[in-house]
Amino acid sequence: YFNQNRTATIIVTERNFDPEDVLVNITNTDGVIPSLSSWTKTEGTGNGDNTRWTATLTYASDGDYTFDMQYTDLAGNVSSGPRYGNSVAPTEFTIDKTLPAISVSYSNNNAANGKYFSAPRTATVVVTEHNFDVSRVVFTQTASLGGSSIAVPSVSWSSSGDVHTATISYANDGDYTFDVTMTDMAGNESGEANYGGSAAAKDFVIDQTIEKPVIGGVENGNAYTGDVIPTISFGDVNYASYEITLLRTRKGERD
Repeated sequence: YFNQNRTATIIVTERNFDPEDVLVNITNTDGVIPSLSSWTKTEGTGNGDNTRWTATLTYASDGDYTFDMQYTDLAGNVSSGPRYGNSVAPTEFTIDKTLPAISVSYSNNNAANGKYFSAPRTATVVVTEHNFDVSRVVFTQTASLGGSSIAVPSVSWSSSGDVHTATISYANDGDYTFDVTMTDMAGNESGEANYGGSAAAKDFVIDQTIEKPVIGGVENGNAYTGDVIPTISFGDVNYASYEITLLRTRKGERD
């Protein structure tokens, strides 16, 4: 896999050369086939058997390529095939200069106080990439509740062509952070994901729980001859505010 253009230099050493007899076979899954440049001649010595003819091929478009060539000289001699020297992947390779694209959206964007959600939310991550490898997707996530770590939700993948979709369900109460990047098989890095208009996309809280207040120091239905000093206690992980309303019924006003 290559994330830049690649140029092949073809040298045919032959005295009786005709470019029409050079057979180059190139395929590309994306359809764009590079054109062979014109041939340049480097004169040989003696009888000219070491005369060199040079042309180039530039692979500038994305795609999965195969390459092969054959040559027969004017005397009918057939070459034994090309020698590639130390070239890496000379006959089968991929050009990929396109950066992976990542978008993230959420099913629930009804946030209170900026990042608090009273119902579950599901993240949908869409990666658009031809040369995709799920192991190259990096999720940066944390999950905690009340200061203690909890399990990070699992990721479920599906793919259709170059579009790869992950879903992550945040169904349990917790404080969550999230981010995602990837590097494709050619080494192209996605950079920052596109979160669109999602609320609290990278840092949010799921809180579906609230405890009932506990009233102490007094019991319903009891009568007291002395002072009554009730207590009210309550607790919540994501405490915001409280309101206490005292109501009374005078004895003379009861039925």
